[in-house]
Amino acid sequence: MTRLAPRARLTVLAAMVLLVLGGAIYVVFLRGGGDEPVVEAGSRFGSEDAGGGGGTLLDTLAPVLAARVPSRRTGSDPAPPTGDEISRAPGDAVAGLLVVGFRGTLRDTSFFKRLGARPYGGVLLTRANYEQPQQLSGLTAKIQEVARAAGHLAPVVAAQQEGGEFSAFPNLDPLPQVEVGQGNGDQIAASARRAAAQMKALGVGVNLGPNADIAVAGGPGQGRAFADSPAKVTTAVKVSVAQYNKAGVAAAVGPFPGDGASSQDPDVGPSPVGLGLDDLRNGDMTPFAAVASGRDAAPAMQMSNAIYGAFDSVTPATVLPAAIEELRDRLGFDGAIISADLISTTATTGGSVGEAAVDALKAGVDMLVIPGGPEQQDEAYRDVVAAVRSGAIPAARIVDALKRTAKLRALTRGAREPVRPE
Repeated sequence: MTRLAPRARLTVLAAMVLLVLGGAIYVVFLRGGGDEPVVEAGSRFGSEDAGGGGGTLLDTLAPVLAARVPSRRTGSDPAPPTGDEISRAPGDAVAGLLVVGFRGTLRDTSFFKRLGARPYGGVLLTRANYEQPQQLSGLTAKIQEVARAAGHLAPVVAAQQEGGEFSAFPNLDPLPQVEVGQGNGDQIAASARRAAAQMKALGVGVNLGPNADIAVAGGPGQGRAFADSPAKVTTAVKVSVAQYNKAGVAAAVGPFPGDGASSQDPDVGPSPVGLGLDDLRNGDMTPFAAVASGRDAAPAMQMSNAIYGAFDSVTPATVLPAAIEELRDRLGFDGAIISADLISTTATTGGSVGEAAVDALKAGVDMLVIPGGPEQQDEAYRDVVAAVRSGAIPAARIVDALKRTAKLRALTRGAREPVRPE
């Protein structure tokens, strides 16, 4: 048999490793396309949940995935533009604050043409963007490839992955929060660890979760929140955020300042919360306060679309300066603030999505979530650019927002290179 040259032997060995790794990834979390979450060992809480030995294949594979992710193509982001640069040409800087959704899947969307033309800061995925889980890594890889080819900063890829029916990818971890919250701290940590590892491997760097609401009978948190006790919810949120941070996936805790006592889901329509400020601070805000600062602080928080009697009873929190001041000044949060769905915001404000985007930035939001169609995204982009050019939004506000999104981008670098099974 002909002996291979050393370089050829290395090439063959590398190919074999990639084949084995790709097959393992497929088995771990890309098998099947049903709606049941994939749970290792056929159990909701496997032996590793209580700190036992062994662990699952996912836990064993996670360090390997983390080691493979960095690449020459990822690189570090340049410093955000200065205020003078933004004042002269605000277009790209404004686009960098938009987190946009799109219609269709990898095979049938026109979104990539738009992504190549405009350097969006983030892309929001929903269950409507894929048919089978194995398509996800291909989709997220395509997003990064298109941005790189156009010379844009790599966008963060975000999804709401709370668990169960409140997940963009319901066949992946975690289980519904109401079930996860019944476990102890080790079990809750294991759930977040599995979910973070899966998201990172699939190229999703930001989870619009966990949900930090308190379950109140008849409220939107019932059947969705970790628990009906502020203390239990606080523990679950702290444990979950710590695991996401460790994995290099950003947990955007929300919706601040808490929807538990609201009359309905604020993304459905106007939703008042009648609690006074003291009750809000001593109850609904406590999970947020626990992860607002310190070693395991959340890197991002998402605002609510509810309206609060503790403030003005009229303005959704996501466009209300007083609500964001509560988060920044009283709780000391210095991470990225992400808006609620600004399309849904307009159902309460009665204005346009462009007006909502401008108001959110003025209020102190750093990233604008616009999951609607291209017309709404274009409107928001144009209105914010116009507001920056006119001085209605100071260039310094854009600089401040970009600096915070840069930190989020740095944390989630590893998720920019999804593992793609061959």
